[in-house]
Amino acid sequence: MACVAAAQVAPADGLGEIRLRLTQLENRLHKAQAIRDIKRLQYSYAHYAESGLWFDLGDLFAANGVAHYAQGDFRGPEALRKFYLQELGRNQLGLADGRIYPHIMIQPVVTIAEDGNTAQGRWHVIAMLGSYGASASWAGVVYENKYVFENGVWKINELSYGSQYSGRYSPPGLSLSKWDLPHHFNTQSAGTPVGSALAALPNPSLASANFETLQQRWGELAGRAQQLRDETEVLNLQHSYGYDVDQKMWEAAANLFAGDGTLELGQRGVYAGKARIRRALDVLARERLGDEVSDHLQLATVVHVAPDGKTAKARGVELSLSGAKGKGAQWEEGIFENEYVKQDGTWKIRSVHYYPRVITDYELGWAKDAKPTPGPSAEFPPDRPPTEKYGPYPKMYYPRFHYTNPVTGVTVQYPPGVTATVDGKVAKQSSPSPPRNVKEFTARLNELAGQIDSSIAYDAVENLVSAHGYDLEDSRDAGSSPSIYQTVQPVIQLASDGKSATIRARLLKVGGKDNELASGSYEGRATFLGGTWKLQGLTLKQVWSSPFVRWAPVFERGR
Repeated sequence: MACVAAAQVAPADGLGEIRLRLTQLENRLHKAQAIRDIKRLQYSYAHYAESGLWFDLGDLFAANGVAHYAQGDFRGPEALRKFYLQELGRNQLGLADGRIYPHIMIQPVVTIAEDGNTAQGRWHVIAMLGSYGASASWAGVVYENKYVFENGVWKINELSYGSQYSGRYSPPGLSLSKWDLPHHFNTQSAGTPVGSALAALPNPSLASANFETLQQRWGELAGRAQQLRDETEVLNLQHSYGYDVDQKMWEAAANLFAGDGTLELGQRGVYAGKARIRRALDVLARERLGDEVSDHLQLATVVHVAPDGKTAKARGVELSLSGAKGKGAQWEEGIFENEYVKQDGTWKIRSVHYYPRVITDYELGWAKDAKPTPGPSAEFPPDRPPTEKYGPYPKMYYPRFHYTNPVTGVTVQYPPGVTATVDGKVAKQSSPSPPRNVKEFTARLNELAGQIDSSIAYDAVENLVSAHGYDLEDSRDAGSSPSIYQTVQPVIQLASDGKSATIRARLLKVGGKDNELASGSYEGRATFLGGTWKLQGLTLKQVWSSPFVRWAPVFERGR
């Protein structure tokens, strides 16, 4: 034991360089985490709005944060909580039966200031508004927001938006507005969202730290960096699941599950085990495409990895459009609360739990039509009954959040009678073995730098894909019909050398000469050149298009 202890004592030589590198990496990791925290913050804004959780919505703002709405400017969490409750909630926490209010947040471009304490972000929003038997309408807006790191957490400091499109579902019509919100970013800043890799503020706690303290700090940073990497892999996993479901590639979709995974879609019951899930997917949706639309957009995904790095949870929105040419179609929107597990170093889906919020006929819309969620299959009965009993729109149901409010850190405030189910147990933080000497420390710091850079790369490439859509919107000729290019659901795979990445993303286009709705998929690459991520190529495969107000899809050849 004495020999082992002696081997772990490092000489003083080289500690100054280690202190400097740790300070630089800590600063860079803070910025890398900031991007994910801001996405989690803004996606939570969307999730709270959809459920009418007005108090939690207001709590996402800084102490002096301001929101610029059509009704006026509202400053500070208390004023915003009051505004949301009175104006949007009609003095009711939550949503009354018959109301629909999804505000689906998509297409982020997030950049962090050099000081790491402020940031900016641009977003698209798809909103479905109305009430059963009375009204239904669409709305699309673009946000340009500012954020601040206040009291150890990221908060919204200023919310600004411009209307892009709106329209009543019946009688049909869609009008596009002229939006004029300048971009906060350019190609350089979008591809370098956290600035210089070497920039670092002084860290007094490391100025004279001994080797043991440096080991401890390295362990903390390594754990945080690994969580970001795990989060990236879970995002790619969930988004890949959506693409497999689109194409009815049931074998590929089932292989994303753990061997003991479960599938629960609405009130159909629970299917357990990979083989049962594979068969259930086939029976419930059949393997047929042809002239058929089957889009399942995975949006506003919020991932939380457990401290031990072995499990994770995610909440997101699934927006679906399905139907066959000449036979009609339907919209479906809902929430998923899924779980994941890492097995032999690979993330797998442990459970898919999808809650349909609204199912409605494409032609009629949600003011005139509200379909029930299907029950258990008689042809292929589930292994277990549904874990929760509820009805979709026009009924209101609250799928419970797996996480607390990202600003307050407490369980979200549901309407009276709705109980929270957040698991209060916290898994133990994983602790990687520390470096034993200066030489080994240097190697571990290089590994840590690579991990941090890989997480930043994912967000930089997503920035570029999103920015591409915004640039297409702004490139329209004077007098031409505007179009909204909404690029979503990225799957970004970084090469082993960290210098290039493959891209898969989805396009949902609104507008144009015929006021059409169109869908397609992007395949492309990005490269790291001159210290900045840049798009090397992005090829669009158009899948289908249809007049927005009438279901008559036109399929591209080779579907």
